[in-house]
Amino acid sequence: MPLTKTNTRNAIPGIVVPNASQRKRCYEVIAQLDFADLGRGAMTLHTVDDVRLDMQGRTAAGDANLAVQIGGDVCASAVISHTALIANNTENQRGVSNAAISVLNQSLDTGNNWTLTGQLP
Repeated sequence: MPLTKTNTRNAIPGIVVPNASQRKRCYEVIAQLDFADLGRGAMTLHTVDDVRLDMQGRTAAGDANLAVQIGGDVCASAVISHTALIANNTENQRGVSNAAISVLNQSLDTGNNWTLTGQLP
């Protein structure tokens, strides 16, 4: 089953819209995400100045909940399905992390929550 990126069309509640320099830092911090980060518990994963990428924790289904934040406010968010997280070779893990980066970037661009579902062989 391939990976599927979905715009939930649900706006991020209380979203903060970054200014141009913050937006650049958002893209920079998102680009630092790697597959190992997706298996971590709730914590700050990466920081660029005032922008951080946080693992918010797991959903009841075991999905990874990611958020890009400026201060205490969210500007991008994505949920990565637990089925995508079981990729067991380097190439597929890179594909999952690249797809996670993509949905976070799309969330930043749209202001909506995004999901990544599916599974790589």
